[in-house]
Amino acid sequence: MATRKRRTREHVLEDLSENHLERMVLDCGYLLRRPSRDYGVDVTMFHFSDEGELENGEVRFQLKATDSINLVKEGKFASIQIKTGDIQYWLMEFYPFIPVLYDAQKERAYWLDIKELASGSLDLDRESVKIRILISNKLTAGSIKRFRKESLSIIQQMESGDDDRQSKPR
Repeated sequence: MATRKRRTREHVLEDLSENHLERMVLDCGYLLRRPSRDYGVDVTMFHFSDEGELENGEVRFQLKATDSINLVKEGKFASIQIKTGDIQYWLMEFYPFIPVLYDAQKERAYWLDIKELASGSLDLDRESVKIRILISNKLTAGSIKRFRKESLSIIQQMESGDDDRQSKPR
């Protein structure tokens, strides 16, 4: 008898991580959408004003999930392996790009502003590298609102003609 497709623990973790993020985004009054194909961006957040009007800008996320977080540096950081091609792509993103690590056992998530990697010493000539996410960067409604503010700031820079991000590494 032929084997049926199976739902693996990895599939469950993916859905749990997206659900965790989406609940926070929805609680803030924003919207999360998954592209039809995943090319390094799992979901995109669209945000709205306090009056409910759609705002220009967006925030993109890459979701990682695990049942056992690898803590390093006296438990201050979570360490995850990421393909360097993905990191290079994310560093060139126009809008805020946020990798999120979901801890399924504790039902919480941690985030990293990808711009923090640009100032680090990553060896992008390797196939993949370990990145560290501060455990104090818990994904909360406050962080979701922070991402929105950063997105709006990019729009304001564009409108004022003060967009020099292309000439400076992020």
